[in-house]
Amino acid sequence: MGRPIITPQEMVAAEQAVFKAGTSSFDVMMRAGTAVAEFLHARWPEGKVQVLCGPGGNGGDGFIAAARLAKLWRDVEVFCLVEKNALTGDAAKAAALWEGDVRPLEQALEAPHDIVLDALFGGGLSRPLEGAAAALAERGGRVVSVDVPSGIDGLTAKPLGPCFRAEGTITFAGLRPAHLLQPGAAYCGLVAAADIGIPVQSQAFENSPMLWAGVMPRPGQDGYKHQRGHLKVVSGPASATGAARLSATAGLRAGAGLVTVMSPPGAMTVNASHLTAVMLQVFDGASDLEAAAKQAQVMVIGPAAGITPATRANVEALLKSQSRVLLDADALTVFDSAPASLFKRLRPHDIMTPHMGEFKRLFGDLAETGVNKIEVARKAARDAGCVVLLKGADTVIAAPDGRAIVNTHATPWLATAGAGDVLAGLIAGFMAQGMPTLEAAAMGAWVHGEAGRRVGAGLISEDLERHVPDILSALHGEIA
Repeated sequence: MGRPIITPQEMVAAEQAVFKAGTSSFDVMMRAGTAVAEFLHARWPEGKVQVLCGPGGNGGDGFIAAARLAKLWRDVEVFCLVEKNALTGDAAKAAALWEGDVRPLEQALEAPHDIVLDALFGGGLSRPLEGAAAALAERGGRVVSVDVPSGIDGLTAKPLGPCFRAEGTITFAGLRPAHLLQPGAAYCGLVAAADIGIPVQSQAFENSPMLWAGVMPRPGQDGYKHQRGHLKVVSGPASATGAARLSATAGLRAGAGLVTVMSPPGAMTVNASHLTAVMLQVFDGASDLEAAAKQAQVMVIGPAAGITPATRANVEALLKSQSRVLLDADALTVFDSAPASLFKRLRPHDIMTPHMGEFKRLFGDLAETGVNKIEVARKAARDAGCVVLLKGADTVIAAPDGRAIVNTHATPWLATAGAGDVLAGLIAGFMAQGMPTLEAAAMGAWVHGEAGRRVGAGLISEDLERHVPDILSALHGEIA
């Protein structure tokens, strides 16, 4: 499986369950502090370490890490937000393991160092940093944070005020929303999740091939194209056909056995001049599309379809068919004045793939009022009754049953015209081969992101599909 995503509150509950079952809370703290030291020492093996400890559990982790680093012959100084004799409970026990001086936190501002271990506050912080803590956060420099960089709300992924910007963050048991969702993720750097003996359960995961490898399409030796599914993509008018062709080609690269572009009569010549392996079929109105859907496993509509009554009628016709339907772009925007009329037609196996602007047209202020993007996408999926893929640097894919996957395996270079059309085609291509919708969306997002990484700077959307064969071959273990 991919790494689970849990809220700070869920982590506290999981810890309490373990403690009630008889495990010593200090033993767990020892595991955490040791993991912190090993993480820092393995990745930043040289330089003087300045350890900043808070008054609670994070501070306890910091004291244990400091003691362990000293035994690894690291040059370590410890600074604490409160006096050492004011610490209580496990934090006091942890501080007793540190044999050196504990200096006031404000003295850290002028103390020489090469790297800072931020063990001030965890992801449950609910108020802005103040005083010396705030000044240290704004100082900059090389930082490794415990749990979540201090100053970031681990649940909302939002800065509460001044906050540390870490090169690396080590957390425990699972990831927090702030490790993956923006803007918090930008402050976390490399994130590691250490196993400290706290089992967690979650319906949310970081995207990884481990999530969907078991249902990834694998054609058999005796297979043929019709077994691999038929995908049809609805084209826009003659002046706006490229988006549909990007989707169609991506769907073919993803492995769909047959792909057809459904073209309005006026766009047939334009589409025909650009298509080879992708087939072409004329349609003239919603009834033609509904009939065509009978021969397809998946229909894609939206890329450059046009914000017109005809597009709306076409969507409504497709949602009456047995085919699964992927709605993107214009197919969503045409319902901005009456989203409920769309939601009542959608089925759990359908998917919509909005960017944030399109999302707001359908779901109003949900993006602003929701706790974080994961919860926003989950509620949208429940309200719409289908899978929702909410695009962004932190793409969230959610199903109506509450399952959610966060994809950050991507690159900023994907912020370019047509990239979303390629993504739609990849997802639909995997769906056409029988993948469940949520897993197909997760695989599509990951492959899309990997293709973007391989292209790099200067990426245009036409570059993406040529990298898909090598990516799929690697996933299937056919190349090293």
